[in-house]
Amino acid sequence: MKQFSEAFGRKLEGSGITRIQWIVLYYVNEAEKISQRELAHLMNVKDSSIGRLIDRLERDKLLERQRSLEDRRVINVLLTQEGKDLFSTVVHLGEEFNNQLTAGIAQEDLEIFDRVLHQMLLNVKE
Repeated sequence: MKQFSEAFGRKLEGSGITRIQWIVLYYVNEAEKISQRELAHLMNVKDSSIGRLIDRLERDKLLERQRSLEDRRVINVLLTQEGKDLFSTVVHLGEEFNNQLTAGIAQEDLEIFDRVLHQMLLNVKE
């Protein structure tokens, strides 16, 4: 997995964001609005770590925090227009990397891999 991370990091060189920042922008873009806690869970990092990462992205005007109207304890994260613009220019890098990773692998094999990996994750959570 480290080799995958390093390779994707190299692919992002010159894009203006890191691999971790790309992942945050991806999840926030997909959800449109997501709580800090949900984002930390998706990325499998501590709440404090995601908080620092969001701080940096907020400082760079790519994300903004917004208190939930339903539950004032919940802080949601949204892309700013600058964040949306940047993500739209770099999303293809993730797609290209995914295509590179899965080249020559049958769709059926990828589906089996996904099921096996999911079960392995469930096994370690129990």
